Amino acid sequence: MRKILILTVAALSLSVSAVFALGMRRDFMNTPPPPQLVYPTGESADISGKDYLDFKWIVIDLMEVDYCELRLYKGYDTHGENLILKEQIFNPDKDYRAKVDIFEDGQVYTWVLKEVSYGGQKSDTVFNSFRIIKSTK
Repeated sequence: MRKILILTVAALSLSVSAVFALGMRRDFMNTPPPPQLVYPTGESADISGKDYLDFKWIVIDLMEVDYCELRLYKGYDTHGENLILKEQIFNPDKDYRAKVDIFEDGQVYTWVLKEVSYGGQKSDTVFNSFRIIKSTK
């Protein structure tokens, strides 16, 4: 009877371990879906009288995402020499606040966002370009 109990416990342990491992594999091996940009997504962003510009997005599958990578470029060209901000956001369902003093009135900026899974898989990149409006009245 004791051998049967030990074998049953061992079999259940292996089954639970296998199910857990398959569940974890899903998180580590799947490429997360791209995030959905919320703001700024239009042609312009008005930062008049504000201290921060809030970048907002929606993470589609939080269970698969370790962090979001946000990059901000001056202009439309998303190459290294135009990069002015690069952040890894480890609380991917939170917004990112950028101080408005990095922005110039009338200048175009492009923000780029992608998600990175726990296994290092990267989502497709999403981006939007916008012009800054900064009244000094």
